[in-house]
Amino acid sequence: MNAHDHAPAAQPAAISAEIRMNLLAEPSSVVLARELVRYSLTHWEIGRCDVQDAMLVMSEIVTNAVAAARGRRIRLRCALHNGAPLLECWDPSPARPEARPASDTAENGRGLAIIAAYAKECGVRPSATAQGKVVWALMSA
Repeated sequence: MNAHDHAPAAQPAAISAEIRMNLLAEPSSVVLARELVRYSLTHWEIGRCDVQDAMLVMSEIVTNAVAAARGRRIRLRCALHNGAPLLECWDPSPARPEARPASDTAENGRGLAIIAAYAKECGVRPSATAQGKVVWALMSA
């Protein structure tokens, strides 16, 4: 993951649509996060393959948030930034996600590599309130 300390280079006017959702950091929330992305991007008429890629990326982002902040509140945001899907997840943990080696048979450890492979840009930044962090991914338009 390109661990940028900022959001993609954007002016506030660059965001043309957005949907937000608050959830508990529980494994079942990953399904809700995927549905948020599916609903949003389908409504905004993003292509089916791009929607599938974005759903995968958001599920990996939220899975990391669940691991970092289990049982606490997380906030999701799905937006259009200059016509491209922007996916964000805030969690209260200041710990940054870290890539780690995963064996061929490991059940986890590939999330950041998946995010980086599918996203045009991605990164982590401190939250605006200095509590926790935001993991984000900008998909291709």
